[in-house]
Amino acid sequence: MDLLGNMLGTIAAVGAGMRYLANARMRYLANAIHPNSQQEVTFSSDFESGSIGVVRRLKSPELAYELSLRDDNNNPLLPASWRTWWYVRLDGVPTDHPVRLEFTRLGFPNYFVPVYSYDNKNWMRFLEDEVRMSERRNQQTLPTCRLAITKQFTEPTVWIARTFPYTTQDLSKFINSIKTSRFVKVSVIGETSSQKLPIRKITISDDASSSADGGYQKTIFINARTHPAETGSSFLLEGLINTILSDTDLGRTLRKNFVFVISPMQHVDGVVLGNYRTNANGVNLEAAWRFNRQSAVPVPLENHVPHENKVVGDEMWRLQLNQNQPVILALNLHSSNSSVNDPAFFYPHFGAGDQYTERERNLWATQTNFMRQVDLNYEGPIQAPQEGGRSFLTSYFPETWWWHNQKDRVNAITLETVYGKAGLGYWITPEDYRKLGKAVAAAIGGGNSGPAAHSRSKRSSMLAWITCKGVFNGPGREAVLA
Repeated sequence: MDLLGNMLGTIAAVGAGMRYLANARMRYLANAIHPNSQQEVTFSSDFESGSIGVVRRLKSPELAYELSLRDDNNNPLLPASWRTWWYVRLDGVPTDHPVRLEFTRLGFPNYFVPVYSYDNKNWMRFLEDEVRMSERRNQQTLPTCRLAITKQFTEPTVWIARTFPYTTQDLSKFINSIKTSRFVKVSVIGETSSQKLPIRKITISDDASSSADGGYQKTIFINARTHPAETGSSFLLEGLINTILSDTDLGRTLRKNFVFVISPMQHVDGVVLGNYRTNANGVNLEAAWRFNRQSAVPVPLENHVPHENKVVGDEMWRLQLNQNQPVILALNLHSSNSSVNDPAFFYPHFGAGDQYTERERNLWATQTNFMRQVDLNYEGPIQAPQEGGRSFLTSYFPETWWWHNQKDRVNAITLETVYGKAGLGYWITPEDYRKLGKAVAAAIGGGNSGPAAHSRSKRSSMLAWITCKGVFNGPGREAVLA
């Protein structure tokens, strides 16, 4: 069966290696005719956040296709574990018999259930009995996986994605819903390096208020979507922001005591291009917050860090210099390809042992208390490690920069949402992410976010704050932030 392929962009050779340009994103269109029904099915990803690699018809008595995942920017030099995201449109889908879709070149081994939509707006989970995952091995004997979906659809057009998409259009829609509030200011702090798109900042506060103790308001800084396809953080932000703006005691307390400075979508280019982890040049922004470790504090990021990091980093720099509204929390939002039942978790630092300095123990105590407060206010469990360690000090994460400049004065910590059941007993939904955002807001405000805090009373002790399975005792953070 003939397949039609269309590659947009250019692949350029640089030196002895290959550099894959941002506009080298693959747009693969496959047509296939079912031998019995003459039904034509097309696959495309030429829309925002869309992504799929080569599509081919399988030799099978039933209508079946293999859809291979593409690397970010079609760059085969990237680690296989970064090959995670897909988002594809199917047209001409038969509705009188099932279709089997086998997704291959998956860069992770954990079973999961994708989502689908008939209108690209309202998303549903496949049923577990419609999704099967089997392990394969490539020529390098590294584990890869094949996920097969067998389903009889009810509409001829369907979108399928790894998890719930959240695009720049979704962000704009949400911003439009809140920007009329007198507590909200939306501004542009820069533009992206490849697509020249705006990088936005949301500031929320009650400018007419002083803090509850009569002093200055404290600043909460939040950064999301450094890895473009980690969409859970965007839904979490919706829940957090709606809680801050709510006409409740908690909302009023948050606005009175804090200034929230939020970078809701740092990696706009990656979101538009359909990348999972990297920018248009194949760079993982999360590990590239470089600064001169030998310089006296405060020290800004180096000028040659990736452009999007410099834009957000300059904002972090300005915030930390403002002693009238000191930063006390710097929250870094991500998502993790964890096992099905693993809950959301944090990456705290250091520990309580004698091997740590007083300031390191202080930060650990602050972070432990914050994690407990989030857990108390969330319907699902929150994983917590026995200790965080010092490994982040040898990398260039945003938390590394915050520690170098502010030590224990700033609680700089990463929160990882997950794609599975998150300890809830069912597959997580956007509303569950929003509830987690509400719990984070309650933890910041020192209150409770509703019935969950009372009804659970509290599962934290029952969970015994167990160590994350293989996360903190196994591979390092960079291996897990996939």
